[in-house]
Amino acid sequence: MNQIQELEKEQLKKRPKIKPGDIVSVYQEIEEAGKKRTQVFKGTIIRIRGAGSKKTFTVRRISLGVGVERTYPLHLPSITKIKISKSSKVKRAKLYYLREKKGKAGRLKEKGVAEDVIKFLADQEKEEVLRQAQDKEVAKEKTEKGKEQKEKAEREPEKAEGQEKEKKAKDESKEKGQKAQAKQKTEDSQDKS
Repeated sequence: MNQIQELEKEQLKKRPKIKPGDIVSVYQEIEEAGKKRTQVFKGTIIRIRGAGSKKTFTVRRISLGVGVERTYPLHLPSITKIKISKSSKVKRAKLYYLREKKGKAGRLKEKGVAEDVIKFLADQEKEEVLRQAQDKEVAKEKTEKGKEQKEKAEREPEKAEGQEKEKKAKDESKEKGQKAQAKQKTEDSQDKS
């Protein structure tokens, strides 16, 4: 069991402490037709279930008058960040009663955001800024490599022309040598007869 728990610890992502009643925005990276985009799902956490790498949370929101719920694994790699905008005061672990509430009745009393959550979000933003700076550096390196490859491609036709000339000269010398050998063979065969 200890080995399994150690493997699971390696897979855990750094996530904020979320509780039922928190209003969160879940940023998930989705790949469609070879392009990546970030999809945001904002709603209230109504349930948290499981532990370790199997921990999941359910987010509910009302979209065009219809309740929509999504259940996410907490440590899903495609989730780039979870942003907590508000915390609510609740007395239950599962907020299923919100499914029957509509309009103002479905609202929860705000409690404010805890200091540890604010600190975590600040750290997350700093990491994101660093990541963006690294991405810019990588992009610059790619453009520089692209320029070098273009310059090489421009130089290569000149080299290719020089190589073609050398090949032509070699081919001509081979043909001359073959013609000379053919002449000698014909002269030798005439001398023998």
